[in-house]
Parts: sequence; C-alpha cells; structure tokens
Amino acid sequence: MSERYNVTGMSCAACQMHVEKAVRKVAGVENVTVSLLTNSMTVEGCAEEQAIIKAVEHAGYGAFAADPTDHSQSKQEYGEAVLKDRETPLLLRRLFSSVFFLVILMYFSMGHMLWGFPIPQLLDNPVSLCLVEMLFTVIIMYINRKFFVSGFSAVGHGSATMDTLVAMGAGASFLYSLVVLFLISDSMSHNDMDRVMYLMSNHVYFESAAMN
Repeated sequence: MSERYNVTGMSCAACQMHVEKAVRKVAGVENVTVSLLTNSMTVEGCAEEQAIIKAVEHAGYGAFAADPTDHSQSKQEYGEAVLKDRETPLLLRRLFSSVFFLVILMYFSMGHMLWGFPIPQLLDNPVSLCLVEMLFTVIIMYINRKFFVSGFSAVGHGSATMDTLVAMGAGASFLYSLVVLFLISDSMSHNDMDRVMYLMSNHVYFESAAMN
C-alpha cells in the first residue's frame, strides 16, 4: 500500500535525506521517497499514519496525509495542487522585507565610514550607533527566523542542514558583536576613544549577521 504525505520545513537536500532516514526506521515501512521540489513524500508499506507523522516531527519537520480520496478534487487536480509552488511567494516576501531593512542597516553601519553619509546627531555616539545596528539586525533575523528554528531543531535531533550553518554563522556574528558592544561601552566610560574607534571599525559584525 502506498500513501502520500505533504512535508513542511524542508529547505535543502540534507533535509530531504534526514526525513527519509527517519521514516525508514518506522516499523512497517518498506520504501519511502521524499521530494524536496514538491515538499511531498510517498511511503510504501503497512506502517500507521500517525507513526509516520510522528517520525517526521521527531526529525524536526512537519507532515500530514495528502490523499486525493479525502477531497472532492480529481487526481489530476490533486497532482496540480501538490506541484503548486507555495514556497517561492513566501521566500520573495522574506527577501524583499530583509533587503529593505538591510539597506537601512548598511547605511548606518558602513555609509558614514565608506561614503561619508550623514547620520542623525542623536546617533553621533558609538554606543547609540551600535544599538541601532543591533535593532535592525534583530528585525532581519526575526524575519528569517525559519533558519534558526529549523537549523537548531535539526541539531537537537542529531543532524545538521544548511539552515544549521546559516543559523550558527549569523548567531556567532551577532553574539560576538554584542560582546564588543559592551566593550565599547566600557571603553567610553573610561574615555578611551582610541579603543572605541578600533572596536567600532574592526570588531562589530551586526551587518554580517544580518547578511548571512
């Protein structure tokens, strides 16, 4: 017996392989094929539906049965629905939103140093400028939180995906810059402006975290 499922949360070939590996371990599964392109999965065997769904969820993804007999639509309509691209519109919205805030972030982080762009007098302070950079970085990371949810979820289940690499890279840059922000604040309290400028110029990577 062959059953079809829709799988959510996959973003790379490693995700596809991880789902296949998890489902193959379910008792009663004879064969499983996962398609990253259509976010679908075909399972052959006599395994229970809930056991299969639970295995996918335990692997860090989502799944639900997709049987055309459960709907009023024909098999052809069902096939078209499965092949319909639902991810691209979501990705485009995330891309446009991210680029919008990234342009603002780059203005404050690099514009005044590379091109002499003016900054508001209120932000003519290293700590204030870093706080603004951190704010826009947090916004961009929240828009793209799927990388962190999926990436660290995969680590929790004993694997790693491309999302894991992106999440680790962005997270490391953000945490490092956060520590440097405290060092800048400490240097300013001691009126050590040379150290402040050194840290600002060479060790603040909020924009790198956002661009990841």
